[in-house]
Amino acid sequence: MNSSVKLDEVVKSLLIQQGEYTEHKYMQYLELALRGLKELSFDVLMEVKVATLPVNTNLTVDLPCDYVNYTRIGVCKPDGRIYTLGVDEQICLSRDIDYCGEEEANTGRLGGTWIGNYRNGESVGGVYGLGGGQNANGYYRIDRENNQIALSSDVQHTEIVLEYISDGSNVNGDNVINTLSEEALRAYIYWKSIQRKRNSTGQDREMARRDWYNEKRLARARVINFTPDQARRITRKGFKQSPRF
Repeated sequence: MNSSVKLDEVVKSLLIQQGEYTEHKYMQYLELALRGLKELSFDVLMEVKVATLPVNTNLTVDLPCDYVNYTRIGVCKPDGRIYTLGVDEQICLSRDIDYCGEEEANTGRLGGTWIGNYRNGESVGGVYGLGGGQNANGYYRIDRENNQIALSSDVQHTEIVLEYISDGSNVNGDNVINTLSEEALRAYIYWKSIQRKRNSTGQDREMARRDWYNEKRLARARVINFTPDQARRITRKGFKQSPRF
C-alpha cells in the first residue's frame, strides 16, 4: 500500500535543507508545491477518483473542482454494477426554458434528437425510428465551459457515477502527495524557485531543470512499477481458447 506525505511537510523539509526559516519563503514554496503537485498529477500520478454526483433538474451534473478528465461515466444499477452511458456530442448544451420562463426539469431530448415521448418528467409512449445500437442507459456530453455534464432525457437516475482524473488538489487544503513522487516534487520546487532569480547562474538553473526531469522520470517508473509478471499477463490477454474440429 502506497503511503502519502503532506505538502506542508515536503516544503518544510526542503526549507530546512536550504537553511531557510522565514514565513515568506514558506508561502512561496507552498505555492510552487501546489503547482508541482498538479504537474505530477497530469504526467505521473494520474490519480483516478470516484464520485457519486446528483443530477440537477435541468439534466446537468456539476463536475468536481479538481476534475481534469473522465475515465468513465455511468449509473449504478440495483445489481451493484456500473453501467456506462454513451457519449453524444450532439446534445444541446443550452438550458431549456418553458413558456413561463422557467427551466424545464426534463427536456425530452435523446441522443441529440428532439423527441416528444416525455411530458412533465414522465414517459408517454415508445420511441420509434431511432435505429439499433442505442445505449439504453442514456447519453452525456461534457460541457467544459460551464464545468458540467449534460445528460439526455432518457437518463432516469437521480445520481451518476463519475470516475475521473484529479489534478491533485483538495478542497480542505490538506494536500498530500504519494511518497514515491516526493523527491520529484522537491526538485520541481527548487527549480522553479531559482528559475527567475538574477543571482542564480544559467548553469545552476539548467542543473535544477535536469534534476527535475530526471526525478519525474524516476517517479513515473516507481508509480507504474511495471514488472515482468504484469507484462506476461498483458500478452496473455489476447489469447483465447477455441474448440478443435
